[in-house]
Amino acid sequence: MRALSRHVALFVGAIALTGFARQFGDPRLTTRLDSRTRDAVSSIIETAKNDGVPTETLIDRALEGASKRANGSAIVAAVKSWADDLRKARQALGPASPDAEIVAGAHALRNGIKVKELERLRAARSGVRYAMALDVMSYLVNRGVPVDTIAPVIVNLVLASATDDQLATLRQDVERDISGGTPASTAASLRGQGLAQQIAVARSSNSGAAGSALPSVRGTTRSADPALNPQAVGAVQGNNVSGAGEAPAGPRGKPKPKRP
Repeated sequence: MRALSRHVALFVGAIALTGFARQFGDPRLTTRLDSRTRDAVSSIIETAKNDGVPTETLIDRALEGASKRANGSAIVAAVKSWADDLRKARQALGPASPDAEIVAGAHALRNGIKVKELERLRAARSGVRYAMALDVMSYLVNRGVPVDTIAPVIVNLVLASATDDQLATLRQDVERDISGGTPASTAASLRGQGLAQQIAVARSSNSGAAGSALPSVRGTTRSADPALNPQAVGAVQGNNVSGAGEAPAGPRGKPKPKRP
């Protein structure tokens, strides 16, 4: 009987906790928001969850407002607005997009990137992930690159199969150019064109032609390394790399005098 009573108590307790969770939402909000604000925010989060929208970022937005001591109506408005942007990003990028891409897409929209640019990313071949591309867009817009300049550059690079490493390097290069005095639009355009050409050369090299660039293990391209591609060196020099067919090399140094 005691064992049965213990199981009944645990069952009742579980039901009570479930009811508490449904009534008050995420426990992190319970201790940080007043009841009215908490209920409104929890309702927005629940609706977003049903719509397939990431919810952790909505909780973070509410907690951020609480940390800044914003009033309840401002917190609710901020969470609702963020949820709307997440829905737009998910619709543009596709329902199969992971949370990281939806969040990055929402940030891009807030930075002025147009929905049609996100839809172009969705047209990339199956399996391509573009959270990094969206982050690079937003970052460079904040560094002064016009939206109408950077969005097509990044989207075209993604469609050309640019890797995350290449996009990260592009961001660093553009930022360095801007810091050096190059206009932001010019820096982004020139760097984008350079990377597009680099990708094209690498693709040509991978197709079997002896090119001047080799793919690295990280997916970027670099200048041909003679130690790793002796055939390319031979093609450039016009000789057999192995030395076959060539006269043997003579001894180095001065010849020793013959003894009498």
